[in-house]
Amino acid sequence: MIGPYLDAWRVDLKGFSDKFYRDMAKIPNWQEVLTTAQRAQIKWNMHVEVVTNIIPGMNDDDEQLSGIAQWIQHDLGELTPWHVTRFYPQYKLTELPATPITTLEHAFDIGHEAGLKFVYTGNVPGHPGENTVCYQCGTTVVRRTGYHTEITGLDGSKCRSCGAELNFIRDDEEVGYD
Repeated sequence: MIGPYLDAWRVDLKGFSDKFYRDMAKIPNWQEVLTTAQRAQIKWNMHVEVVTNIIPGMNDDDEQLSGIAQWIQHDLGELTPWHVTRFYPQYKLTELPATPITTLEHAFDIGHEAGLKFVYTGNVPGHPGENTVCYQCGTTVVRRTGYHTEITGLDGSKCRSCGAELNFIRDDEEVGYD
């Protein structure tokens, strides 16, 4: 019902197995999450981004991470951003450690190996994986540190240096960019 009114959809893809979704989220048919993301992109022409909070020992194995990355690339497209975020112990999972940064970097590599152009590390302020780098020429086009964002190399939705399409939605007037 809300589809016609949204420009963007952020889907939280927690893992990529029946067991994980059953045990962790109590969701028996988790593949509906995938279908909904595809529908948002295809039917409503929404900009879709995927977020995976990587929890040590639960969804940090290569099989799940590769499954997510390959699904994004195949079903949503190589320009779809994938945010791999750091888990911090909270609520019912206080016995687990925070996600090691090396695990996030490994997920970052898995995403790029699957053909994704935009993989980001999250919840690690100051990590270079927060930035948007043009996949074609290597120019940093958006610098991020935590919630601070500096646009440095965009021309609309394209790289100012080489003209590559970077899949950005911008409304400079509305959000106050210079």
